[in-house]
Amino acid sequence: MEWVVASCLIIGVLFSFFSALGILRMPDAYIRMHSSTKAGTIGVGLIMVAVALHFHDTSVISRAIGIIAFILMTAPVAAQLLGKSLLMNNYKMWRGHQQD
Repeated sequence: MEWVVASCLIIGVLFSFFSALGILRMPDAYIRMHSSTKAGTIGVGLIMVAVALHFHDTSVISRAIGIIAFILMTAPVAAQLLGKSLLMNNYKMWRGHQQD
């Protein structure tokens, strides 16, 4: 069980790190928003799975499941609203962007 917890924790931290790196390295807000919501949600979810597996207490497990559910419900909605706000305020896209 320790190996499963350790691997979930390491993979979650790597996803969170790549999410933060994407926020710093990506050229415009649309791509930064995508990087932070996708990788950040998976990273936090895996870290909470590791916490739930490590502690064998019902209150800790229920809180971890609540955090996972909260992140899964709020991150995509926040990204959608941020993208809509950027679009309505005529935010300029990156020059290398190709629109379909």
